[in-house]
Amino acid sequence: MEQKRNSDNYILSDADTPADFTASIESVTHQPWNVIERIVPMSKAKIRRVLGFYLTPLFFMLKHPNARNVIAWQQFFGILAAFFNRYIFHRRNLSITIMTFIYQPKNGLAGKLYYKMVNSAISSKYVKSIIVFARNEVEHYERIFPKAKGKFHFVKLGIPVDNCNYYDPELASNDYFFATGVSNRDYNFLIDVFSGIKAKLKIACPNIPNTGQENIEVLDNCFKNDMKRYLYNCKAVAIPLKDLNVSSGQLVFIQAMQFGKPIIISDSGSTRSYLENNVDAIILPNNVELWREGIEKLLNDNNMYETMSDHNRKRALSDFSIAGLGEKIGKIAMLYETV
Repeated sequence: MEQKRNSDNYILSDADTPADFTASIESVTHQPWNVIERIVPMSKAKIRRVLGFYLTPLFFMLKHPNARNVIAWQQFFGILAAFFNRYIFHRRNLSITIMTFIYQPKNGLAGKLYYKMVNSAISSKYVKSIIVFARNEVEHYERIFPKAKGKFHFVKLGIPVDNCNYYDPELASNDYFFATGVSNRDYNFLIDVFSGIKAKLKIACPNIPNTGQENIEVLDNCFKNDMKRYLYNCKAVAIPLKDLNVSSGQLVFIQAMQFGKPIIISDSGSTRSYLENNVDAIILPNNVELWREGIEKLLNDNNMYETMSDHNRKRALSDFSIAGLGEKIGKIAMLYETV
């Protein structure tokens, strides 16, 4: 979908772009912005999603030769637009801001080529700024991509307010912990935590084999509103992270906070950029026994549970709004506006 405005400014996204986000950017920049959305559901085949990442920025460059300022909410739309511009189009006035930057190394020759492609794109003069959602990632990525040093900016994530009522009495009566998300999750660790204890766990993620444990259920086709229904009715949310240098989990824990859910999460730089231990969440290293103790605490300490639940609901609204995110991104994008 493309929302056309008389403007050479573009927001490229692979999801529904909140109106408050666009409005905040337009308010800060005093300019209209076109929104282009290319949405391929996670339920579609992986090859189709990968092709979408490559073809969308190529078609964008072909169709919009006068594009000037680009905010790429989907990072690969921005990375590949810069790559194509560096080696094919050579448009000097193009200024790209990449959001939600996450780099995970790959093995072998494919990994080396992938690094060279990303490095070539983000170190080009067309990429002006790169947004990361954890404070520690600025230094982390500057070590990996020294030619892009100075382009990385930490901004706290914000999401739209969801006031829908997803209450399901049957689900709510189950007192289960809920885990969801694909990026950088260590579900093998989480399954080890819940194996052999009575607490119930539901994991919403495709391509996870059935565990055979009676207290663990894998939901391999649970997306969008169905996922929110499980999140809304859970006892608490569990977020096990794998690579502790990679920013991940924010979308889930901010949505959980909106719904007033206590959280148990891996200790990482991205976690500490947002959450305080025993206030917003129980933050622990990936140790099976420590996590089991944290789970028992959430199940048995009613005062802690209710205090964290009430606190999280209030803080999600005050600190993590989508309008606030748009304002910050707009200011950063226009710092480097081409003249």
